[in-house]
Amino acid sequence: MDSDSLFHLKNQFFLGAYGALTSNPLPDENSPDYLQTLLYTARSHIALGDPASALAILPETDSEPAIKAVRALAHYLQGQDSAAALEELRDASLEVEGEEGPLNGIVKVVAATAFLREGEVEEALTTLGAGTGTKDIECAALTVQAYLSVNQLHLAKKEYELAKRHADDSLLIQLVEAALGLATGGTGATQASYIYTEQSLLLSSSSNPAIIAAKGVAHLLRGQLPEAEADFVEAERVGKSADAAVGRVVVTELSGKPGAGEEQFNVLQKSYPDHPYVKDVLAKSQLFDEAAAKFAVSTAA
Repeated sequence: MDSDSLFHLKNQFFLGAYGALTSNPLPDENSPDYLQTLLYTARSHIALGDPASALAILPETDSEPAIKAVRALAHYLQGQDSAAALEELRDASLEVEGEEGPLNGIVKVVAATAFLREGEVEEALTTLGAGTGTKDIECAALTVQAYLSVNQLHLAKKEYELAKRHADDSLLIQLVEAALGLATGGTGATQASYIYTEQSLLLSSSSNPAIIAAKGVAHLLRGQLPEAEADFVEAERVGKSADAAVGRVVVTELSGKPGAGEEQFNVLQKSYPDHPYVKDVLAKSQLFDEAAAKFAVSTAA
């Protein structure tokens, strides 16, 4: 069982409070919490787009598979030798295959994260143990997200139900339920709004842009544009949030203000050029231009 401090640290990580985790000092190396705290801190640096800081605190020669996996993910994201980093992640996954435990779960989640970024959804699902009823809640949570990314809502719900048997009262399970609610819409979005609102009212989450932005998305899906915009603005006020920036683009477009949506998108593109939403919009815009170029405007009377 985790200590109180490690339990709190993990929940902050699940809530996306990465800045708070990276600002906290690591415990003494002899502490039983040291290794997991080190790994979650390094993963927080990576989540903030700073793999170099993650590498700076991780031992270079440690044989622990979880440390090797997190280092490999950091190298992968730096893009220096992505192919070698992916192979290292595959090796680490094989090393812990069939084994349970928090450190082994981290290996699988970290490896699957890289595979998903590569578009290798099947490899990610296999690594996570999709459909096996894994007791590792992080693996189950990422499995749900992987299914949602390919619009397999029924499989995502099935994975959630399996995970719920092992950790019904887990915060991460609640967040998975909220994510499913956003994907489902309707009453699901309402339930997601309740979950995010409850978390945002906690002192530890009052300045967490990830939770505030998630609450804004729930408002958005419920058609509550003013409330959604207020949440997105607040999320950007308390910290950097790509999700909030995307949300502001969507709210502006739905509000029907001429030219405002394009202006907001340009701001988003400048701040987060690699965001999936930006890449998707630009790709579709290019496809439209290519299709339009095949047609000539008729000048006949």
